[in-house]
Amino acid sequence: MSLCNRYLGRFLLRLSKYEVTTYRWMSEAASNPEEVKLKDLLRNRFPAATAIEVQDISGGCGAMYEVWVESTDFKGLSRVKQHKLITQTLKQEIKDMHGLRITTSVPEET
Repeated sequence: MSLCNRYLGRFLLRLSKYEVTTYRWMSEAASNPEEVKLKDLLRNRFPAATAIEVQDISGGCGAMYEVWVESTDFKGLSRVKQHKLITQTLKQEIKDMHGLRITTSVPEET
């Protein structure tokens, strides 16, 4: 995936809850093993999640990740509490990271 496509995809992902519903900025095939591991941990913790995305944003060395989780589990919780649920889930893995960028959201009701 080209750098341009990756940034375009991330932009569209942020818009997805308003306008775009089918575009993904990352595919399972493009994921590295650590991304898959983090995504699996989040899937296990948030089985009701409508979307979970994990991307190594450190150039592939695993020092920094970006995580996005959309789940009804966050409904009624402050942003701080939502992010705390993510950090608690990834507590062991965070020890080996330089940084973690977290985005959470609640799916729109239809």
